[in-house]
Amino acid sequence: MRFFNLGAGELMLIFLLAVLAVGPKETVRLAGEAREIIKSIQGVFSEMTNEVTRATTSILDDSKNDNDKS
Repeated sequence: MRFFNLGAGELMLIFLLAVLAVGPKETVRLAGEAREIIKSIQGVFSEMTNEVTRATTSILDDSKNDNDKS
């Protein structure tokens, strides 16, 4: 499994260090917050991708219509 270009071993090491640094309860809370932040970022990128796709399609359609009129 690859996540942010990290393997499972690296993710486990990060998790272990987080547990040692802030404790197990706080680690779970922080992981939940990180999950929500990542989900929000993915939503923003998805919206941006859709908007760029719509704009590109619109430009290409307008260009095609202009070429058809000529």
